[in-house]
Parts: sequence; structure tokens; C-alpha cells
Amino acid sequence: MARRGVWQLRKLLVHYCDYGGSSRGTREFVEQILPHFQRDNPQLAVETVVQRGKHPGLLGEYLNTSTRHVDLRNAAPEEVLRQAVYLRSSLGRKASLQVKQRTRSQTPSIQGPWSHEVQDALKANM
Repeated sequence: MARRGVWQLRKLLVHYCDYGGSSRGTREFVEQILPHFQRDNPQLAVETVVQRGKHPGLLGEYLNTSTRHVDLRNAAPEEVLRQAVYLRSSLGRKASLQVKQRTRSQTPSIQGPWSHEVQDALKANM
């Protein structure tokens, strides 16, 4: 994703095995789709690394020095492209807002349940 006109993904590393079955889709991606992806994204440095006996994956390095790894085990070439676009479009940091569940108790409150009437009464006393 571009932040103030600057793409945040600096480098995309594609690692795969040259003979392993789980890397079949990634090999097809590297041979057929990756040249078009590189041409469409000139701001991005793309490297391919052959790691024999290892499962395939994408590693994104961002301007803020953080990295993200996406596992591509048994992924189709279209799925590899989708994950590459996902890494390109993300900012490289964790989500800032964490949605948490409210704490619920089995025992009722000693003070009683909350209501608008209680809040209005408190405001009137102030």
C-alpha cells in the first residue's frame, strides 16, 4: 500500500523447491506470472531463491524494517499471486486496534444493572 505516495513493501522474496510437490504452484508462478508482476510493480525488488527440500513461501520486507512471511504450501499460481498482492498492499505492521470481547460474569452485579434512569439521576444530583 502506498502511504503518502510511497510504497511500503521494499523487497519480495519468493523461495521454493525446484523438485518438491508442494512447490508446483509456486514454480508455475515464477515461470509464468512473476515476469508480468515485476513489470507491473517496478518499485518492488523481487528475488527468487531455490531452497531444496523446503516448502515454498513469500517473504516481504518493508520500509519500517519489519518482515512478513506467507506460507505457500500446495498453493495454486493464482493463490501465490493473490498473496503477493496482499503483501504489496499491506503496510507491514500489526493492526492498531485490537477488538476484545467484553468480560461477562455468571454472577449478577451487586450494584444492579446499568440503565439510563440511573445515569440521569446521577447527573441531576451533580
